[in-house]
Amino acid sequence: MDWSAAALRQLAFLLALVSASSQSVSQETLDYMAKHVKVKYEVVDNFRDSLKTFSCQVSLTNTGDKPVPSRGWVIYWTQLNLLEPNHHPYPEGYLLPDYGIRFKHVQGGQFSMEPDEGFEEVQPGETRVIRFLSENYSVSRTDTYPNWYLAAPGLEPRTIVSTAGEELDWVGDFDAENKWKRFNYDIPEAKAYDRYDPYTAGTRYSVNEVEDLGGPKKHVIPTPAEMSVTEGSHLQLNTRDWAIFAPAKFSSEAKLLGERLGINVVNRKPKSHAIVFKSADIRVTVEGKQLSGPEAYSLTVDPAKDMVEIRSLEPQGAFYGAMSLLNLKDEDHKVPEASIVDAPRFEYRGLMLDVARNFHPMEDVLRLLDLMAQYKLNKFHFHLTDDEGWRLEIPGLEELTTVAGRRCHDLAETECLLPFLGSGPAPNPRGSGFYTIQQYKTILKYAARRHIQVIPEVDMPGHGHAAIKAMEARRKRFLAANNHTEANRFVLVDDDDPSWYKSIQLFLDNAVNPCLDSTYNFVTAVVRSLVETHADIQPLKTFHFGGDEVAKGAWDNSTACNTLLTSGFDFRNYKDLKEYFVRQVSNITHNYGLDLAAWEDGVMQKGSDPYTRSELENSKVYAYAWDNVWEWGVANRAHKLANNGFKVVMAQATHMYFDHPYEPDPEERGLYWAPRFTHTRKAFSFMPTDLYANADVARSGDPVKYDDLCGDDGEDCIELKKPENIAGIQGHLWSEVIRSRQQADYMLFPRFFALVERAWHEPAWERETENNMTRIKKRDEDWAEFANTLGYRELARLDRQGVEYRVPPPGAKMSQGKLVTNVPFPGLKVEFSDDGGATWCETSDDMPLTSGTTILLRTRSASGGRYSRHVQVRIDAANSAQSLVVTSLVILSSAFSLLFNKFFL
Repeated sequence: MDWSAAALRQLAFLLALVSASSQSVSQETLDYMAKHVKVKYEVVDNFRDSLKTFSCQVSLTNTGDKPVPSRGWVIYWTQLNLLEPNHHPYPEGYLLPDYGIRFKHVQGGQFSMEPDEGFEEVQPGETRVIRFLSENYSVSRTDTYPNWYLAAPGLEPRTIVSTAGEELDWVGDFDAENKWKRFNYDIPEAKAYDRYDPYTAGTRYSVNEVEDLGGPKKHVIPTPAEMSVTEGSHLQLNTRDWAIFAPAKFSSEAKLLGERLGINVVNRKPKSHAIVFKSADIRVTVEGKQLSGPEAYSLTVDPAKDMVEIRSLEPQGAFYGAMSLLNLKDEDHKVPEASIVDAPRFEYRGLMLDVARNFHPMEDVLRLLDLMAQYKLNKFHFHLTDDEGWRLEIPGLEELTTVAGRRCHDLAETECLLPFLGSGPAPNPRGSGFYTIQQYKTILKYAARRHIQVIPEVDMPGHGHAAIKAMEARRKRFLAANNHTEANRFVLVDDDDPSWYKSIQLFLDNAVNPCLDSTYNFVTAVVRSLVETHADIQPLKTFHFGGDEVAKGAWDNSTACNTLLTSGFDFRNYKDLKEYFVRQVSNITHNYGLDLAAWEDGVMQKGSDPYTRSELENSKVYAYAWDNVWEWGVANRAHKLANNGFKVVMAQATHMYFDHPYEPDPEERGLYWAPRFTHTRKAFSFMPTDLYANADVARSGDPVKYDDLCGDDGEDCIELKKPENIAGIQGHLWSEVIRSRQQADYMLFPRFFALVERAWHEPAWERETENNMTRIKKRDEDWAEFANTLGYRELARLDRQGVEYRVPPPGAKMSQGKLVTNVPFPGLKVEFSDDGGATWCETSDDMPLTSGTTILLRTRSASGGRYSRHVQVRIDAANSAQSLVVTSLVILSSAFSLLFNKFFL
């Protein structure tokens, strides 16, 4: 037979495919690879094509004495950037012919690489480098997720040892500008450039700069509306003759205070050495505005009589009076003579915890509730579900937790979800976990006793991957029992829907279908379960359905939706299918007497106009305004929603997203899609009732221009016409990069203190709208008092409670031949080492410094025992010059901000 060259090549290719498919590895080989294949991941270049993609590489080094086989294994890992976006979608994978590796997008942020034609065995000692492209950019070590793993058909998957744990020391350093900057392009119409470099010691010195006042200047945080303190006069609360007396309505608050102080509650009022609760209508007037209500209280500490009096009309206010007493008390149990009359600026003072992306066990939640109560936050937004997990037991829908509450290596996702977010191939903690009904009730009881309302969120119709997979597993179970009616009762997707879409988090199947009756069976079942679970402890008031980030293209080709749209049903009053879903959920929750809550885009059309408020049945509908990246042109949504009758929670990502880094440094944990960073001072400076005055810089770091924010004629900066609809403010701890309690503490604290201060207290500088220079001067004075209070007192309190807050690295500069250092919270101490970290001493004016040497600096936690990351400083004249240059740049940026705010005001 006469074979052509083309036919021979085709035959060779087919034979290679047959050979590859027949190759397999043993468990022993997979175990060997997991132990001896050392992975290194590196960002190569963020500047390659004007923001669209960055290049990166994975190095596989065989550190063992056996070759790594050329076939039969697959590596799985997580990354939030779409791999090879120019070729996606690639359902059969995308082959990199130069490397013989086939990449696949499995689902969400889960990817795989598998050897293919052209991949050869990796010999002992050999390193194989595989370079590829990913979408957008990467400038942080924590963009890379741990626990990459190996899998093969029929074998137990194994975590690659070199990638295990939280160190991420196998991720390459961000040691060049095109690695630590996100973009650097020369497009005239864009006029954009990433302005952020990692802070030098000199830059940080300028950023940290705040006057050291020598001690805590605020006696209570959050700051009371009215307060007077007599210095030098105090009472001692730790003597055995103290007692607490309270009327029956305040018995719970009295008991909780007694537990905290170790003081007994008695039935008869003592004549002295007593903490007495009394019922009284408390009102306080601040700048002509009267504050009152159930949370108002007064507190009087009288050392002459050895008496403390807490007065309020309702238990909430009595509780906050008790919390202020605890805040006044120092570590020696001394309480100064004081008089406080106080009430909050906002009724809604919230914190959101995401337990869906990574799980936070009940004990961590209870601890957080304690801290919220201690500092007078009263709304706990519990983000219980998302694409990557469902965390609450719902009786009758067991798969929500048995399947969607677990992660493991199951490509079909019938037994568990995929190992999203670096969870690894086994159902490990944080990736896996859920609250039983009893555990959830424990959380409710704990919150209710502390006057914290729990607001559960079940995110729909987007972000529904976990729920969808769980209900598909349930359907499979009932189909196996030949019970078709029950199998289809709660399905969330249309089998006859070939619509293709991709969510922001890279899911291809996460949109719950709004055109199925079974969807609303599911919503009703979940709402009913929550109502019943809350009933005897803390009756459910608000159901948060999420509603955000529904992917474009979802349901476009759904047969069920097409049938609904052509069935004679009157859709003239509906703007889109998502609104149809929202109205149905509104009806269901209204039937249970509930208020409704959603992220801002959950109650808005695609064009950012709110749905008609009157067409949602609930008494109140809360909208959480988050998407305010200034140059994106939608910061006005908060005002639009308030003006249209929605109760707005100020949740702006530029200031209140505590999953973002503290500094623009690759070594700082966090996402950075909104601002590049948010430090405590920025959060403290947020003005929730003067929204546009918060505009400072674009994501690039360039100053925000008036036209970018407000449009040519200013029409985009919509005026707030109904300020009474601003319900309050909320901080957020999303958990995509948080896999431990220590990481959660680091990201939340000390920014948490800025949140509680802005939520409770309206400072005089925020009301100063006539002269912006006066506003900034007063704000900086207030910050100095606040920062000194944290450094000299509150951080030590966190230490005593075991909270592992972020210890900020120090700033430093050379001045007159001496090294001077600072921290953002005066009172924290800085240490130095001149022997590479072997020994450390506290910094002083007479430190033994030698020109031309390099020293290390670190900040010590308030009570000692923990330290910031190290800062390297070279002692020479050049360093001094560098510090001066950096300081000039910071001052220039600050000056622009002053002019910008003055223009607006």
